[in-house]
Amino acid sequence: MAYQEKKWQNFYERAWAVRAEFMSEFLNGGGYNALQIIGELEKMERLNRLVDNGDGKLKWEKATSPSQKFNFADIPHNKITSLNGLNILVPFYTNTSIVDMIIDALALEQYDSVIELGCGYGQNLFKIFYNGGGVNLKYFGGEFTKSGVEMARKLANIEPNMKAEFFHFNHLKPKFDKKLDFGKKVLVFTCHTIEQVKEIPDNWFKIVSSIAPFVRCIHAEPFGFQVGNLGEATKNHKEYFLKAGWNLNFAKTLKMAGQNGDIIIEDALLEYSCGTDPFNPTSIAVWRTV
Repeated sequence: MAYQEKKWQNFYERAWAVRAEFMSEFLNGGGYNALQIIGELEKMERLNRLVDNGDGKLKWEKATSPSQKFNFADIPHNKITSLNGLNILVPFYTNTSIVDMIIDALALEQYDSVIELGCGYGQNLFKIFYNGGGVNLKYFGGEFTKSGVEMARKLANIEPNMKAEFFHFNHLKPKFDKKLDFGKKVLVFTCHTIEQVKEIPDNWFKIVSSIAPFVRCIHAEPFGFQVGNLGEATKNHKEYFLKAGWNLNFAKTLKMAGQNGDIIIEDALLEYSCGTDPFNPTSIAVWRTV
């Protein structure tokens, strides 16, 4: 049974609203393109985080770091992350680029469109467009939060060469408006958006695989602990997700979809990342239509 705690739905709706308010300052000021506005938010989030101090309002707070700082600026030397089940210390600016993976996947075959499910304000799609996705490709983003969809549309409005469309999407009840024309061959991806959903529905993969004659999907999601224990980081990851009520049936549902003949599972890599959160390592799963 599909399920997600209401508190997490409410938290992310509030979080995206705060981000949208921040971005609106640059959107209304003029002179910024979509990628520059996204860059301003990412700059803010590298050294700050959104926290709830108990009054129900989210505020920016300086993030703490376990590492030393540079002498010339309040910037950390390193950060703790994880890879293949191990907690490791890496340079602060180390990060696995899922966006580059999607760009490279798009370059290997001719797709009509790329679709991100759980796209937030569309940051990944705009980065793909600016860094090699191409102007002939159609870009689609499905997002649960109202503020995320609205901000993505505003950013798309200032990119006349980008064929972009954004719509409401709920992982708990996946469905697509028939008016959306994805084309015949599409690349779908998710990136740390199913992570907050405790249980996705049994038919999630079947529904997504039916949106076009050919669908390939790349998931960058934290599901490694559901498959096996690679080490201490996996153990901490599992404990963290069980406590939060996050992402507990992705791997099982994916496997069942493959066994049922709904999809063909092409690849999987467990805890393949050097992300910003050691308790939330990214694993990769790739599937396509039968």
